[in-house]
Amino acid sequence: MSHAICLDSLLNLPAMGIPVVNYSPESTWEFGAAAQGYFRLPHQERTSIVQLDGTYSLKHQWYINAQGNLYFKAKGEEHPKTPRAFSGTALRRKAREWQLQFRAGYSDRPATYYGTYRDSHFANEGNTGIGMLRKGTHYQMQRGYLNLQAPISIGKNWSAGPILDMLIAQYNIADTYKTPSPLVQTALGAVGLYDSRDNVFYPTQGIFFKLSAAAALTNKVDIPEGQQSTINGLLSADLRQYIALPHNLIIAWQLKAQMMLSPLFISHITMYPMLPRLGGQDGLRGVNSDMFRDDIMMALQAELRIPIWSIFRAAVFAGIGDVYDYHNWHWAIPKVGYGIGLRATINKAKVNIRLDVARSNVDPRWGNINAYSFYLTATEAF
Repeated sequence: MSHAICLDSLLNLPAMGIPVVNYSPESTWEFGAAAQGYFRLPHQERTSIVQLDGTYSLKHQWYINAQGNLYFKAKGEEHPKTPRAFSGTALRRKAREWQLQFRAGYSDRPATYYGTYRDSHFANEGNTGIGMLRKGTHYQMQRGYLNLQAPISIGKNWSAGPILDMLIAQYNIADTYKTPSPLVQTALGAVGLYDSRDNVFYPTQGIFFKLSAAAALTNKVDIPEGQQSTINGLLSADLRQYIALPHNLIIAWQLKAQMMLSPLFISHITMYPMLPRLGGQDGLRGVNSDMFRDDIMMALQAELRIPIWSIFRAAVFAGIGDVYDYHNWHWAIPKVGYGIGLRATINKAKVNIRLDVARSNVDPRWGNINAYSFYLTATEAF
């Protein structure tokens, strides 16, 4: 591993707190804080992390979020392999590793509905292309979520385990799409993982692959025949690779896809907050995270990570992706996001403070701040 990557940071604390500042057209400026703790559980070499973060925006939007990844390893136990072992020879059973990944939070945010391909109700709201309503319709949404995953090691770099995912949402989009009572989605499924990265927080080499599938029960979906429950399928895939290059350069790329499979007679617009979405600080940076939702989301992004000096690194990134209607697939011009960033390592675990500036082909204006997105946060986008 290169000398530049191995340099320790100026700080090496088991916990830290940093300010969080984001800017995007849908929220304007958001201000908040993030606190993170790093530790190793007994008999485990991997570093676990727990994070608590939240922001409040100039549009009176707020959220609070708790998430973490805990690595466990059971202590080996002595047991006899054969009857001869009772004579005094004993073997130590290989300890099995497992993880607990969790994410929980709540938000109350004014949002903007830009429409999906099948939606004709807001066609007069400045429609400039398939699935893109530039003007949008403002609405209020409350949203809570809980996600638990517990993959257990099943071989070198491989693990698998159960998933529990819960989502509750309530919203009213111009009295056209609304939830008189909270919409609740509960999903049970399984996840498979392959992880050969040399570091969880700032990998320099290796591959990460995650595939999950779940069946989700949603209460009282509003359909023409009345309100009834429905079962949807949730699929997700995440593939990443990290390649070390000469001169301490690193290329990182990610291919990500999400899909919600629902019966044709179920209005996926009624379930709008549950749909996969494009954009955001960890997705296709530069793309408005409220603007594009539909049954399917696919995105490819890549970064060139460049050492500068000591704890500082730069990043140049770009990505391409879009959302699609599962029942009525149409091709449109893909959405492209791109930008530059600065990184500062804050501990030996190689956790970075990240500052990114990004824009996209959705808004071609170079001289308007609303065409740019700014992200100041901790950890990498992928």
